[in-house]
Order: sequence, then structure tokens, then C-alpha cells
Amino acid sequence: MPNPWMLPLLLATGYGLWLALRQPRAGTAPAAPMPSLHLPLLLLALALISTALMLSGLVNELDQQILLSLRAHLPPALIALLGWITHSGSSVFLTLLMASVSGYLLARGQRANALLLSLSGLAGALLVVLLKMLFARQRPALWDTLELSSFSFPSGHTMGTAACASALAVVLCRLYPAQRQTWWGLALGWVALVGLSRLTLGVHWPSDVFTGATLGIALTLLVSRLPGCRQQP
Repeated sequence: MPNPWMLPLLLATGYGLWLALRQPRAGTAPAAPMPSLHLPLLLLALALISTALMLSGLVNELDQQILLSLRAHLPPALIALLGWITHSGSSVFLTLLMASVSGYLLARGQRANALLLSLSGLAGALLVVLLKMLFARQRPALWDTLELSSFSFPSGHTMGTAACASALAVVLCRLYPAQRQTWWGLALGWVALVGLSRLTLGVHWPSDVFTGATLGIALTLLVSRLPGCRQQP
């Protein structure tokens, strides 16, 4: 059955892309030079390799061993804490966060940054839906866990968090460049915790989480290069 969110996500993402690809109005300041493509292309290559390994079945045993090892060696208190942290990667939380921050930035005249946040979140959500339908990978069933109706690959919580966290990091680096390492450290730490939470809950394979993280960050870095989302000098 088609995902009910497919059409709204497709329309919203398409509208966002149209806004981001429009040429600046005459008289506006030119955009700053575009960042290098090296990092997003590297991340896309890693995601492609991970996907190929998943499809070939070569990572199945490693995926299973990692899940069982995490479950066996992490203390129950940490697993319980991660069970709460995982909610910070939910679609509801991320949507409310991105909408609130985007609205604030738009009210302050930060149109490019607001569009970057909104489009990164929308494109990430749409890509998750499309890839889950395309690969239809079954979720782990190594122990009793949550019953989820959607497919496993890639991890939607991880990819959504990666797209939104990296978009926030890009915007904060533009506004407060002196703290660049802090913003990216916080963003990557958030992604890592949400990804780990999906593993300890037993609802995703490690390759789901890795691919979701790399794709989410790469997506935001590519969106930040679009004319309407680029930093103004």
C-alpha cells in the first residue's frame, strides 16, 4: 500500500526545491562561494557502498553480531536512557523543531537559512520513504522489541536526525563561525546517540543506521549549495 505521506512530502519538497533553485532577484547581494563537493560526495559513496553490501548480504552476519554484542554489553541504565533519546529523532519532534527554528529565522529575515532547514528536513523525510519502499528490508527480530509496520533500510530516525542536525550546524556556523567545531560536534553527537538508540532497541540493523547517517548529512550539504539556500556574504 502506498505511503500516505508520499504525496504531501513530494509536493512540499518540490516547492522547496523550486524556491531554492530560483535565481536571486536583481540588486540582491551575490551568494558566498559554494563549499567543496568533496565531503558530500565521499558520504554518498560510503552510503552507496553500504547499500551494495546490504543488498549482497555480505553485512548480514556483521549486522547481527553488532546488535547482539551491544545488547549484551551495554548496561541496562544506558539502554533505558537511549530509549528516551530515540524520541529526539522522531518525525514529530524533528518537524516541530525545524518548523519553529525556520519560522524564527524567517521572521528575522534569514530566508536562505530558513529554506535550508525546511528543505533539508523535507527532502530527508521524502528520501526515507522512497528508499524504504524501494529496498523493503525487514527489521531485526533478534529479541522482543517494538512492532513497527515500516521497513528497516535506511533508519528513518537516524537519517532525519542527520539531515536536521547537520542543517542546524550549517546555519549556526554561518551565524557564529567561531564555534564551528562546537556546532558540528553537537550535531554529530546527536546523530550518533539516535543511531545507537535504534540499535539498542533492536529495530534497525547497523547498516541501516550507517547509511541513514551518511545520506542525511550528505543531503544537507548538497542542499546548502542550492542558490536559494547559500550564505549571503
